[in-house]
Amino acid sequence: MYPILSALIAGIIGGAVFTLLHLPLSWLLGSMVSVFLINKWTKLELAWPSYFRDIGLVIVGYTIGQSFSKQTMIEIFTQLPSMLATTVTLIVFSMILAYITSHMTGIGLPSTITGSIPGGLSQMVALGEEMRNIDLTVVTILQVIRLLSVIFVVPFLVFSPLLAGERAGTGTAAQSFELPVIQWGFVLFFTIAVAAGILAKKIHLPTPALLGPILVIGGFMVAEWPVPHMPGLLIILAQLSLGIYFSFMMNFSSSGSMGKFIIWSLFTSLCLLLCCAGLSVLLSRWHDISFLTAFISLAPGGMAEMALVGQAVDADLSIITGYHLFRILFILFVIPVMLKGLFKLSIFQKGKHN
Repeated sequence: MYPILSALIAGIIGGAVFTLLHLPLSWLLGSMVSVFLINKWTKLELAWPSYFRDIGLVIVGYTIGQSFSKQTMIEIFTQLPSMLATTVTLIVFSMILAYITSHMTGIGLPSTITGSIPGGLSQMVALGEEMRNIDLTVVTILQVIRLLSVIFVVPFLVFSPLLAGERAGTGTAAQSFELPVIQWGFVLFFTIAVAAGILAKKIHLPTPALLGPILVIGGFMVAEWPVPHMPGLLIILAQLSLGIYFSFMMNFSSSGSMGKFIIWSLFTSLCLLLCCAGLSVLLSRWHDISFLTAFISLAPGGMAEMALVGQAVDADLSIITGYHLFRILFILFVIPVMLKGLFKLSIFQKGKHN
């Protein structure tokens, strides 16, 4: 219990400092940085159970679900061709970057491709375990570096003067310290959201603690049921929980002498973000959505993290979720079959990582 409490206190201190400095997503990024530094530079024992992360994901999923309506569902279906086009473009560009990474570092192409495709960390590592000639350390490092790059870069970019003119809000509501008044209606719906997350896990949906509440609360919203709003304090707790959890992913000690590979991975992650920015310009012109909504929708980060960014700038959460969910499902069902076929070709048998 002491390591968990220590991690929580460290996260609160980091979040408070980032809030005082008026930095974006202060409770997520601040807790991540502070816990990482304490883990790295002190002997203090810290721990954060995965079920705390799941609680944070349920809160985020509940909030995303509230953004749905009949109109947004119609809009999402009309954008399915754009979702397919942008997803395929990002995957192809990721594979080109993976080829360059393999050429520059000498690491096997199957490993760099599996690590570079912007799917979820757990999904891509699980996929790597199912295939031969895959270095799981490479896959993990590539996925973690891309995720962390997006988590840090995207909030600062969308809050920067470059895009500030398109922001619909500042997101200060999510950082309110007001204690929520207990509403039994909210307790009921939140309990339903938790149950939906548990059920989604039992039927093996991707990111179940997030997707289950999205589907159930979103269903209530489409049916025009009055769903109580998520208190701002719980959103702060969700950011804290996710930030502390992500801090434990920032340990690259197992990478040994792969310094050049890590630097190159950072470079390719930034290149992928630039590709997303270019596609976002086109997407915002094809559909009646803001550039911010388009950019966050295409950013190659996790759905929960990008939803928190979108909420902070009042972007369209339903559109953001639609694009990320489409990409997750596409990668989950199409990519494994495609990669298993590609990796049988002779070009993918060269330069295997020893």
